[in-house]
Amino acid sequence: MILTGIGVTEKIIIGTACVLREIPKTAAVPVLGIEEFRTALETSRKQIEALISSVPADQGAIFASHLNFLEDPEFTQEMAKLIEQEGWDAVRAVEKVSGDLQQSFREFEEPYLQERAADVRDLGERILRNLLGKEETDLSRLQEQTILVAADLSPSQTARIDGAHVTGLVTEQGGSTSHTVILAKARDLAAVVGCTNILASVQTGDSLIVDALSGTVIINADPEQIQIYRDKIQKLEAEQESRQNMIPVQLFRTDGRQVVVAANIGSEEDARQALEKGANGVGLFRTEFLFLDRDRMPSEEEQYQVYRRVTELFAGKSVVIRTLDIGGDKQIPYLLMPAEENPFLGVRAIRLCLKHEELFCTQLKALLRAALAGDLKIMFPMIGSLGELHQAQELLRRCKAELSGAGIPFRENLEIGMMIEIPAAAIQADEFAREVDFFSIGTNDLTQYTLAVDRGNPELNRLYDFMHPAVTTLIKHTIEAAHRQGIPCFMCGEMASSPEAIPLLAGYGLDEFSVNLSDISRTKMILLKQEGIRHFR
Repeated sequence: MILTGIGVTEKIIIGTACVLREIPKTAAVPVLGIEEFRTALETSRKQIEALISSVPADQGAIFASHLNFLEDPEFTQEMAKLIEQEGWDAVRAVEKVSGDLQQSFREFEEPYLQERAADVRDLGERILRNLLGKEETDLSRLQEQTILVAADLSPSQTARIDGAHVTGLVTEQGGSTSHTVILAKARDLAAVVGCTNILASVQTGDSLIVDALSGTVIINADPEQIQIYRDKIQKLEAEQESRQNMIPVQLFRTDGRQVVVAANIGSEEDARQALEKGANGVGLFRTEFLFLDRDRMPSEEEQYQVYRRVTELFAGKSVVIRTLDIGGDKQIPYLLMPAEENPFLGVRAIRLCLKHEELFCTQLKALLRAALAGDLKIMFPMIGSLGELHQAQELLRRCKAELSGAGIPFRENLEIGMMIEIPAAAIQADEFAREVDFFSIGTNDLTQYTLAVDRGNPELNRLYDFMHPAVTTLIKHTIEAAHRQGIPCFMCGEMASSPEAIPLLAGYGLDEFSVNLSDISRTKMILLKQEGIRHFR
C-alpha cells in the first residue's frame, strides 16, 4: 500500500513501524480542585525547564514558548477562574481553556500560527498528565531503524527521540512549519506529515519505506520496491556528498558580477547553519520569531543583540533584515489587532508598522545600532505605493535623529531596500528603483496577488504557478528596472530555488538567489550549469 503526505526533509529510509495510538479518555476521573491544579502547573514548569536545559539552544527556544503560555495570565488564570469561581473540575477546566486556544490558532490563515495549536495541545496534555499522575510514553528506548507513526507528535515527544534508533516519523496531522518538523529536521529524521489514513493502515512491526523527498510512504513493500529504494538511497547519499563540495563555491558571471546564493533564515541557529551550508549571505532574515509566542513586545536592546550577533556571524557578507511582517492573519496579542475578513489584503507588514509607530521605531533603532557590526541592510515588506515608502523612510530618519540626540552609536549610511510582492509595485518598479538601494522579489505573494489565488488553499494548487507568463513578465520587468537605475535585484521566494525557474531567472540577470537552507548547494549546482556563470573556491 502507498500513502502520500507532505515530505519535510531530504531523506529516504527503510525501517520498522512503531505506532503510537492515543489512549482514549475514560469517564472515571477523580474530581480535582485548585490545589491539585496549581501543583500540576508547578510540576509542568519544572519539567519544561529541565527539557530546555537538555536540548540545544535553538530547540530550547521552542519549549521556551511553552513556558510563555504557562506564564500567560489569560491562559492559566482562566483555568483557575473556572475551577474556583464556577466550580469546574480541574481536568475539565484545562481541557476547555486549552481546547479553545487551540481552536483560535487553527482559525488563522497563516500556517505558522495554525501550527502553534500543536504547542498549546502539548502543554495542555502535560498539565493533564500531571493532574492525573500519568507517565508519558518513553521514546528514548526504541529499537534501531524505528519509524514512529502517530496522529501527531508533540514537540516534547519529538525532543526526546533517540536519534540513534529512530530514523523517521510519519504523522496524520501537521504541516511543514510545525515545531515538530523543526525538531525532526534538527535530528535528521525522514519525516512525512499530513499523511491521511496512516494510522488505519499500519500496525507496529510493519515494514515501511518513508520517502520524505516526495512525501511517499510504502507499507510492507515487495522485494522489488525495496531494491528500488535502496538504489535511491545510495544515489541520494552520493548527491548529498557532491553538494558538500559546493559549500565553498562562489559564482560569478563572465563580466565579473557575483551571483549570490544567500539564505532565508528566521533565527540565530538558522544563521549558523546557513554558514555551514555555504550561504554567501542572508537574503531574508524574518524577524517575526522575535515578536510571536510572547505577551509583550521585545525591547530595543533584545532585538539589537539578536541582529548584531547574526550580522557578526556573516562578517564580510550581506545580511538583509526584513522589518516586521505580521498582521491580520499573524496576530500578536499585545497589539490588540481586530480580526479581518481578508487578512492578506489587510493591515499587515508595512501597513501595520506605519500604524504602530512605536513598535516600528523600536525595531528600526535596533537595526541601525546593529548595522555597526557589518553589512546589515534594512528591507521594507509589502510596499504598494511611493507614499508608504516615503513614510517608512521618514520614520527611519526620525530614528536616526533620536539616536544621535541621545549619543547612541549607529550606522548612518546603510542600504535600504524594499520587497516587490504587490503587482502595483512591480508595475511601478522604475519609479521605486530611484528611491531605494535594492529590490527583493517575494514571489510567493507576488504570484498569489497576480493570479488571485490563495496559496494556502490546496484546492487551488494547480492554479498557483510562479511560472505563469503574467508573473514572469512582472519579474523580468522588475529586474530590468532595477538594473536601469543601477541597483541590484534579489529574490527570496520559493521560486528562487526552483530547478525549473533558476535558468530563466539567471537569464533575466537576477543578482541574488535567497533560498531555504536545504536548497543552498543544489541552487549553486544548477546555476553553475548556466551559460555565462563560472565559479571560484
